Amino acid sequence: MEPLSTDDDLLRELSAALAEADVPPAVRAEGYAAWTWRDIDSELASLVYDSAVDPRLSALTRAIAAPRTLVFRTDDLAVELELAGRALVGQVVPPGPGEVELLSPAGETRSTPVDGAGRFEIGAAPTGLLRLRCRAAGGAALSTGWMHLSD
Repeated sequence: MEPLSTDDDLLRELSAALAEADVPPAVRAEGYAAWTWRDIDSELASLVYDSAVDPRLSALTRAIAAPRTLVFRTDDLAVELELAGRALVGQVVPPGPGEVELLSPAGETRSTPVDGAGRFEIGAAPTGLLRLRCRAAGGAALSTGWMHLSD
């Protein structure tokens, strides 16, 4: 094999090698999941509330199909989520503009703006594992842990 002379040559060689590779889906998903940690400036948020395990709501949730509420928090930022079916509605606290990214282990990324009141909505989120990365306009950022979204 002769040496590659340009970055374009290298990229073509890498693309050809990857096209030929038979990578198992589980290995590919793990690779994408590891790649999402490239943004180390976002702090991993702690799950501080999950309505699915709130004993005060257990009788109510058996009676009606109530949306699930999750709250993730760091020292500087929090995100409050409501999962209703496959729709995600949330608010970043303290309120203000920013951006929220929905990430899946398969590498799917979807971004949505956060309005001045800190609100955002992601309709028709994919099912399965997902996480959110939130960035406030002031520079604070957080990443949620992986959560499972089902139909």
